[in-house]
Amino acid sequence: MQTFLMKINKKNFILIAIIILILGCGQEDISDSENTQIEKITNESAVYTIDDFKNIGFKINKEYDVSELDSAQGVWFGFWKNNLNKPVDYEIRIYPSQQLALNKGVVFVEEVIGDNAVLKKSTSSWKEGIQDRRSRNNSSMSGSEANSVRAKYLDYVVYGNAIVLCSGLDLSYAAQNCSDLVLSLEN
Repeated sequence: MQTFLMKINKKNFILIAIIILILGCGQEDISDSENTQIEKITNESAVYTIDDFKNIGFKINKEYDVSELDSAQGVWFGFWKNNLNKPVDYEIRIYPSQQLALNKGVVFVEEVIGDNAVLKKSTSSWKEGIQDRRSRNNSSMSGSEANSVRAKYLDYVVYGNAIVLCSGLDLSYAAQNCSDLVLSLEN
């Protein structure tokens, strides 16, 4: 009887070891590019237009009225397909310079990203497009959590004169999505 149990345990051990080896070696990095993340504020002298983003495959869903967004030249909501061919939502805000983006734009961006985002039109400082900055929680949640609204954009970068708001499953994915998009401008 004891020999029989030893054979089963050895077989189970070998089977578990093979499964772990297969899973461990088979895991692919699910993020885009090489996991290169840029600083939040970079490329200070560069000046981009929305055409630069369109040239790398950014697709515009909406262009917002920026008459109430001080110094902004334009704001666009759309998506870009990453290297895994997965569409990722972004909002791109263009200013005349990085300094104006920092001085006039960042305060509006920080209000609508992350866990404490202001997502109600009645309390938002810039109301245009607020509905596009909302996302429903993951459908795997239950009860009242499943219907709660959260910020679509969890991070942003100021890259040259552009402020790019980035979506993602969590902050690290959003940061990587920001990096992937703006670094593709350099290729």
